[in-house]
Amino acid sequence: MAQKMMNSVTARRSFWLLGFFALASFLLAGVVFKMQVFEYDKYQEEVLNQITVENTVAAKRGTIYDRNMNIIATNQTTWRVFISPVDIQSAVYSSAIERAIHRVRYGDTAKEAAASDRQDELIASGLSEILGVEYDFVLKKAGMSGRRDETIKKNVDKETADRVLAFIEDNGLKNQVHLEATNKRYYPSGNMAAQTVGFTGADGQGLYGLEYYYNEELTGIAGRYIIAQDARGNEMAYNYESYVEPINGYHMVTTIDPQIQHELDVQVEAALHNSVAQNRACGIAMDPKTGKILAISVKPDFDLNAPYVLDELSQMALDDCGMEKDSEEYNKFLAELRQVMWSNKAITELYEPGSTFKIITSSMALEEKVVSPTETFTCTGVLEVGGFKIHCHKRTGHGTVTFARGLQQSCNPILMTIAARVGSEKFYSYFEAFGYLDKTGIDLPGEARTIFHAKGSLGTTELATASFGQRFKVSPISQLTAICAVANGGYLVTPHLLDRFVDDDGVTIKEYGTAVKRQVVSTETARTLTQILEAGVSGDGGAKNAYVKGYKVAAKTGTSEKFDEPEKELRIGSCVAYAPADDPQIAVLIMVDEPTGGSVYGSIVAAPYVSAFLSNVLPYMGIEPEYSEEELAKMQVNVGRYIGGSVEDAKAKIKELGVTAEIVGNGDTVTGQVPARGSKIEKEHGKIILYTNDADPNAKTVKVPNVLGLTAAQANEKLIAAGLNIEIKGSQNYQSGGGATVTSQSYAGGTNVPYGTVITIEVLHTDMTD
Repeated sequence: MAQKMMNSVTARRSFWLLGFFALASFLLAGVVFKMQVFEYDKYQEEVLNQITVENTVAAKRGTIYDRNMNIIATNQTTWRVFISPVDIQSAVYSSAIERAIHRVRYGDTAKEAAASDRQDELIASGLSEILGVEYDFVLKKAGMSGRRDETIKKNVDKETADRVLAFIEDNGLKNQVHLEATNKRYYPSGNMAAQTVGFTGADGQGLYGLEYYYNEELTGIAGRYIIAQDARGNEMAYNYESYVEPINGYHMVTTIDPQIQHELDVQVEAALHNSVAQNRACGIAMDPKTGKILAISVKPDFDLNAPYVLDELSQMALDDCGMEKDSEEYNKFLAELRQVMWSNKAITELYEPGSTFKIITSSMALEEKVVSPTETFTCTGVLEVGGFKIHCHKRTGHGTVTFARGLQQSCNPILMTIAARVGSEKFYSYFEAFGYLDKTGIDLPGEARTIFHAKGSLGTTELATASFGQRFKVSPISQLTAICAVANGGYLVTPHLLDRFVDDDGVTIKEYGTAVKRQVVSTETARTLTQILEAGVSGDGGAKNAYVKGYKVAAKTGTSEKFDEPEKELRIGSCVAYAPADDPQIAVLIMVDEPTGGSVYGSIVAAPYVSAFLSNVLPYMGIEPEYSEEELAKMQVNVGRYIGGSVEDAKAKIKELGVTAEIVGNGDTVTGQVPARGSKIEKEHGKIILYTNDADPNAKTVKVPNVLGLTAAQANEKLIAAGLNIEIKGSQNYQSGGGATVTSQSYAGGTNVPYGTVITIEVLHTDMTD
């Protein structure tokens, strides 16, 4: 009986146990079915994530070219060194297990056990030494959980990369330490157009200038490759392995002309240095018909390959700041200095344009026919407007002059008078039509917007001061763009630096054509105004220091007060010009902020540099000079080499130059000469002394007269009378008006020099205060 009951209990227990396993099997089958059918994609993705590694393949950043296809910005191959903490930790773990087994089997004294170092420490030690990074930095990276890619150092050169590869090979670290070829931005010309071109960050993204503005087009699209690995990091043959090729960035062809950029850089640098400007200087050169930016120069600039290194003036300011190095205050000041250095003054900063704006006011009045070039006005040096006495820059007044003469002499009362005739409402409309109330649309970041009176608040006094470019602010690019609307016959165009984008095969992807926004004034008005401006430059106008021999140049200078800090009496001197006046091919603006080296006037601190710029650029552009008879008579000639030749041949060649020859000695062969070959002398009164019979050119000396402060004509007379030759630099129309005066001479007064020596003098018109 007992046995029977026991069998029954056992049977029931077996039944329930069998039922439990059956149910568990059913549930398990259901779960498996759910995972394999309904959640297949989910778990497949999780498995793939565990056994596959995805790596990014960087696209090559597009090259930036100038208009002549010279490289401005390109890429250099460098290497990124990175580690895989997951693989390092796996190796460390495996090594620990192996060492434990080794100790159990052989004891701690075995040589093999002592040789098994921790792999993370080995890597930290090796990479810190090769790459010059901190040991603890590498060790911390190696200990990061779940990471397969931790960068140790970027932009590693080839020599260092080869040392890392040797380290990997020697220590069997192919799964733990890796190198990836990357592209580092390189700028072959260093500081050329630095603030315009801009630079990239550590990850290759554009940070400033064109690099930032066109970052998306230049960057391209990164590719990727996927590989499968086992638990030890070994590659596996796997169906899901794939490779997606990167799409390289587009190449950018700019409108920058390298020669014009160089010439502008030279002149802006000279203007900055000679004026001792405290707040930088800038210049823009532009094709007035198309809006193409040919050059932008901001000085001081910086090396695009080392953008965090301060320029000399900024470094001096940092050194003299009196702050403790690396303090919060010091680092903040350093960051501010860098921001200023990187900023494009020609685009991102505002200034009061001063008398250069009189071109715009005059175009309004001429277009509205409220004035004619020959109408006369009387300037007494002051005009009362709205109860305020507003002075002319010439306090004694210009007397009775025509409108044309008044503009050339930059008379404030005349400009205030014609602005009143135009009226506030129309003045505001023209101001808007010339594009001042909108951004120009130039393809650079950070363009500043004009600060001007609100519509309806342009009262009589505000209108008067606005007529000569004060009490409002514009950017240099907006000012030159407006001037170009006069230069090109009345049309407002959009300035731009992009010419076109091309792909790796040279196929044009995008092209930037001329964008004309509207016609602002008639071609007749623009032509009349240009003729007035050109006559002032070639005659006795305030912009005569912008004169270029052989070319017709329309120009206007300006000097504006900085009313932000009136107690400091700070000024901005500038000059705008375009040439040839009868068919403008180039327009230029040079602006000097806070000159402190003597004169503050645009006619002194900017106009001479505009002249020098155009003197070099116009011939380069293939524009031939057309000299007047007066200009031909005042040309300079280059002295040739006559030593070793016959006297008769030398005399014939010198006669062809249009200068005279003086022979010392009675020999037939030239044994010496003064001036030396390559010297430049004025054609008028020029003389070359030829020595024969080994006569000593130094035997006869003369004393150099002091000609500082004299006019060019007076200096020429004294130097010629002393038996010397003369080379005149500076204002090329040195006889205009009261005559340009000598500001420097190559040999000081009282110096004894050989008879016939060339004395180089610098002359400048200094009788203008605008």
